[in-house]
Amino acid sequence: MKEFLRRCSEYFEPELAAVLDGCGAPEPLLSAMKYAALGGGKRLRPALCFLGAEFAGGRAEDVVPFAVAIESIHCYSLVHDDLPAMDDDTLRRGKPTVHVAYGEGMAVLCGDALLNLAYETLFAAANTPERVTAAGIIAKCAGVKGMVGGQCLDLGSDARDADGLLRVYYGKTSALLKAALTSGAAACGASAAELDDLAAYAENLGAAFQIKDDILDVTSTTEVLGKDINSDTDNGKVTFVTLFGVDGAEAEAERYGRAALSAISGYGNRSAKLTALCEYLAGRKY
Repeated sequence: MKEFLRRCSEYFEPELAAVLDGCGAPEPLLSAMKYAALGGGKRLRPALCFLGAEFAGGRAEDVVPFAVAIESIHCYSLVHDDLPAMDDDTLRRGKPTVHVAYGEGMAVLCGDALLNLAYETLFAAANTPERVTAAGIIAKCAGVKGMVGGQCLDLGSDARDADGLLRVYYGKTSALLKAALTSGAAACGASAAELDDLAAYAENLGAAFQIKDDILDVTSTTEVLGKDINSDTDNGKVTFVTLFGVDGAEAEAERYGRAALSAISGYGNRSAKLTALCEYLAGRKY
């Protein structure tokens, strides 16, 4: 799976770069957008989009615009998350965050521009009923019923128990994973039942992924993660580690990982790569 993700990233990176190069942004905005979006990150969301297409009988080439849009949305969210008004982080992917490198005002515009670029890309690609459905999935998952809603809950979070945290995680993290996987599948003709199962997989994968982040925030190092550690503790946030301890949080992450696998267990070889991805992410160190 590590090799598969590497190949996805190598294929995807020039596609994203080409969209950025052609977007017409003035300097220094274009440089800030490239700084935020290129040359780093796991590229998990594009990989999920490609896997969704493959699950439904399509190819990565069929869904590149959707993968570009999702990653642009993801990158904008990180730029805004890092701002002093939100998480106030100074390091991302091993380098200074955008507001540190370009100033707060340019960081706000950079995030705005990446979000708008995502929708320009989606509108240009939504030329069949299936692709319109895929674009609608991304828009909904990125908005108030998805990622932005989750960020709102996180920003003013009164979550002091697992259920409250899960509402944050399902919005802030799971929503874009779900958008990536199900938009790729929808664009290639997946059925409503298949999309429901893929959505359940992605939602539980996102919960497991975020709980793993909680763990790494207190057990890893800045050098390994490429971002500030102990940020949740410093910001006074309750996490699964706060509630359950490291070992208990590991058990919870494993539980949600099993739920993700259960959602796709009936698809045999069609879901083999999704199974491998879930198992790979469970053991990640960054």
